[in-house]
Amino acid sequence: MVQNNNKKYEIDILKNPTTIKLLAQQIKAACDAYISRKMKEKEFRDLILYFATYHGKKLFSASGSLNPTVINRIGKKRCELVELMLKDFQLSLF
Repeated sequence: MVQNNNKKYEIDILKNPTTIKLLAQQIKAACDAYISRKMKEKEFRDLILYFATYHGKKLFSASGSLNPTVINRIGKKRCELVELMLKDFQLSLF
């Protein structure tokens, strides 16, 4: 008997992290899943944009760049990947 193992990969990402460090951990897990091709680009972009829209105070510093804690936790290459996904994103003031 042949089993069908074509299940869509379910990655366990917390969409509403409570701390900056937990947010960085979720971004790191999402980046790793994207790099290993377990997450599609659209899903990854949607997740990063969700974090930017609903958790902007945790993700961004006062100057508008990524929070230094997030940068230190996720690393340089993942940071570049996140910035690429955030291209053309504008944070609302209200």
